[in-house]
Amino acid sequence: MLALLASCEQFRTSGGSASDSTQTAAPAPRFDTLSVNIRKSVVDGKEYPCYSISVNAILPDNEAASRVLTERLFALKGMAPRQAMALFTDSLESQFSQELDEFSSLSDDDEEMEYEYHVNCSPVEPIDTASGVISFLCTFEVYQGGAHGGYECYYLNFSLNDGHLITPGEVYDGDPCPAMLEKLLRDNGCRTDEELMDKTQILTLGQLYATDNFLIEGDSLLFHFNPYEIAPYSAGAIEVVIPCK
Repeated sequence: MLALLASCEQFRTSGGSASDSTQTAAPAPRFDTLSVNIRKSVVDGKEYPCYSISVNAILPDNEAASRVLTERLFALKGMAPRQAMALFTDSLESQFSQELDEFSSLSDDDEEMEYEYHVNCSPVEPIDTASGVISFLCTFEVYQGGAHGGYECYYLNFSLNDGHLITPGEVYDGDPCPAMLEKLLRDNGCRTDEELMDKTQILTLGQLYATDNFLIEGDSLLFHFNPYEIAPYSAGAIEVVIPCK
């Protein structure tokens, strides 16, 4: 069995390590594209209220990796990608239609109410088959009224050899949190956690943890925390890059 290669020097599998120069590059991946774009008005003859739903996803032909991505994108297990997308969008249309019905009596001038839900998923470029790893970026952009919408993104890294989802423990020896905290303190010119919270709001909503939302970048790891995970919306997404260990 071919060992999984990774850009990080310490990435190990049962078949070998990244430093094994005799290992063979994984085959180039193939992809399947899912796409749907919907925009509908709730009331005939009126532009608003309305909703727009879009899905644009490039999925690998590997069954294991495609299954994980399908579950992440549509929160549905045990379904083929196209079946899951159809069920997800149908359910979302029904929900949006019901919720927007209360705005149907308003004129277009009174309220330009539009719900939005946009999903995108694509491989992170460039794809280095010699590393044995392929990474994907999934983004979710949602607006259902209120002061602002929501935006989240997730990185997922897969083995090109067997399609399994790579965890932080496979590419980092030990707990990455101390290294992440040290990097945040240094980048923001802070000495203590308290100073970091006062200056940036980071850690005011939660502590650092070894999130599986990370990207393998050569000999470094980028950990991504979406708004509200460890900091409020106003602080934006928090990204921390540390060297592999």
